[in-house]
Amino acid sequence: MPSPTPSPPRPIPPFLSTAHLILLLFFTYNPPADAAYRNYNLPCLAPLLLQMDPGAPKNMEEAFIAGPTQFPAPLEKIGSVSFPITTTSKEAQSFFNQGVALLHGLWYSEAERNFRKVLDLDPGNPMALWGLAMANELRPGRARVFADIAVRSLRADTTPREKEWINLIATYFEVATDKKLNHEENTQLEAAFESRHRQYIRDLEKLILTHPDDLEAKAFLVRQLALDQHRLNLPIGSHLTIDRFAREIAKANPDHPSRHYIIFLWLKEKPELALPAVTAAPNLAPNIADSWRYAAEALIANQQYEAALPFLETALRVNLHHLLERRLMPLEIENLTANYAALIETLAGLGRISEAINHAQQLASLPRSALPSDESSFPATPALTGRRLFAESLMRAELWEQLLDALENHPTLQPGNSLPEETQHLFWKAVTHAHLENREAVQSIQRELINSLDAAIKRNLNVDAEEEIANRIETIEVISKIQQKEAPEIDLDSPFPNLPHETAARLLSQAGLADKALARLEDALTERPALFLPAATNAELQFANGNEVGAMIGFTRQFRSTASAADQNLPVLKRLDPIAERMQLGKRWQLPPPAANTNGAPKNPDTLGPLTWNPPKAPDWSLRNHTGKPIALEDFRGQTIMLNFFLGVGCVYCAEQLNTFRPYLADFEKAGIKMIAVSSESVEALAQALGDSEVLDPKTQKLFPFPVLADPDYKVFKQYGAFDDFEQGGMHGTIIIDPMGRQLWSNISHAPFKNPPALLNEAQRLLKLHSIPDEPTNNVD
Repeated sequence: MPSPTPSPPRPIPPFLSTAHLILLLFFTYNPPADAAYRNYNLPCLAPLLLQMDPGAPKNMEEAFIAGPTQFPAPLEKIGSVSFPITTTSKEAQSFFNQGVALLHGLWYSEAERNFRKVLDLDPGNPMALWGLAMANELRPGRARVFADIAVRSLRADTTPREKEWINLIATYFEVATDKKLNHEENTQLEAAFESRHRQYIRDLEKLILTHPDDLEAKAFLVRQLALDQHRLNLPIGSHLTIDRFAREIAKANPDHPSRHYIIFLWLKEKPELALPAVTAAPNLAPNIADSWRYAAEALIANQQYEAALPFLETALRVNLHHLLERRLMPLEIENLTANYAALIETLAGLGRISEAINHAQQLASLPRSALPSDESSFPATPALTGRRLFAESLMRAELWEQLLDALENHPTLQPGNSLPEETQHLFWKAVTHAHLENREAVQSIQRELINSLDAAIKRNLNVDAEEEIANRIETIEVISKIQQKEAPEIDLDSPFPNLPHETAARLLSQAGLADKALARLEDALTERPALFLPAATNAELQFANGNEVGAMIGFTRQFRSTASAADQNLPVLKRLDPIAERMQLGKRWQLPPPAANTNGAPKNPDTLGPLTWNPPKAPDWSLRNHTGKPIALEDFRGQTIMLNFFLGVGCVYCAEQLNTFRPYLADFEKAGIKMIAVSSESVEALAQALGDSEVLDPKTQKLFPFPVLADPDYKVFKQYGAFDDFEQGGMHGTIIIDPMGRQLWSNISHAPFKNPPALLNEAQRLLKLHSIPDEPTNNVD
């Protein structure tokens, strides 16, 4: 690792004159000795972030700025790994082992934190850099930087085995080549993996042959083969050989957190062979959320949907535990949105629509980022995904009146100010009105969507965003024609790509395209065999099209049992009665639901985390203002406050953040939100800037129309995570605390937060949603 000598400022390109002046002032500012970071003689790191691509950093310092900022803590219940490295620090070895366990759990962000800590404890350790490269394997541009430094950091005491591990990743991440990966290439996982994985496998095999007792070499070989197949559909020569390898690892170390590789190995090939790992895998690493998700996927692949639900719920509990414990924003928790989506889609597929929309509402209600939105795409954020799953669950159930009411009145489905949310909302309303045969409403919405497309073109959104809006317009046009008994032109290769399978199939059937309708349902049942709602729709359409045998085949005991657990207000259930009557099953054709197989599910899931998010308690604090007067969080009980952490009045970027908020303070005050600034400077330094009187002079009052508190020891900065443990310096932070002292929202970064209007809207939304502690989530009735 390079020495901690401060890096010289990088040359600044010729920006617009104002920005250039700001940067010039910033770099000529001489910070106090205690204001400099470990690797930078700068008051804050914002200008460095502006010059770099986080996905393709030029050097290790850039990679670190965009990486984790908080020290890790020892974790329990993540499995046990022993991977000895050359170090004199027992603590470094412990965090290295923990990082490797997290790599096996595919918890990449937490693994990177641990390996960064190893480097902090043992500067220049090449195996710590190996770990950092592996923790970024899905971001090859970052991984390559760490692998390159690892090769150049080899020491005299580096063992031959460690050198082999490091040379292995050097080859894998193409350190020796002159090829420079840009950000777009970094995100192309398939292209990055396929060209290199064969050599990586051979290198791992060579490592095992040289060091036959290296259990981790075997574990990483199994890991790579299983993941390459699972992620990229790359073939495996012998599944059985890899399975035996995995079992050999389990026998040598029963607590090794690699048991879920057996799930990945067999999930598509022979899913029944993945079932033995369902019990073992998550219970070896119960504090890694995705361990439960992998077990659920094995159960789903074996059509044990009801049994999978407690595993999916537990994955969410662990996610929410980490979210609340660290007071993070949802986007900072890996796979939180994906784990929510897996649970919601499974519940909806089982016909348990009320439960599905409950969880979708919770997902959409989580705190949203108030950073300037990227309208060039339709991102899978918690808000957009929750809204989509809420609406699609009601579509799948054909509950159109209920969906229309929710679109017009339910707070979860009200659109924000972004183009993706606006067009998404308009599309759902048009689809709903079309099914309710409200033609005038559909035509009106079509015109609004066409205007949105024109706006997208004028705003130079990318082609994908424009095509998405155009596809929505075309879908509404086709639906309208079908409802009006006209013969629409339908893309037969991919009809209705933006609608759920069941909705699309019914529309195709109405259009007289029975074969295409059943093919669409076959696609759904290929993804999730025998899942109730697509299976029920398939049986209904088979029967309606004269294929009584095909309809009856679907009436298995499992199907009839699952039907009894579905919401009984589903229209499809009544339309199944004629099939049951034809089979002489009578009107009471549903069977009692079978007892769920909970083998392997946690007996006390509440101990792993809550199933719903409620704002966590904000850390208490007491600081002094510029006159030395103590001011505490408790003084603001009953008020909503916004804490703004900044790194001193001499920091140009910090001043820019405060200046950005100043014009909006009246709007925040009107909404009942009081701003308080927390500076890293001392009381004496603040007094020099603000004066020694409680009553500020008019000029100073205009500049600082809010309390400014001193936190020179960074105590409160650290309490709220606005401190970079690795660089040993403060960070910018904006925090919303509600009248009950709960932390509703946060933005912590080396870059200042500069979007007050969006934050005001988000703060008001969250205050409304969480006005009563532990308020239960209401169903849509």
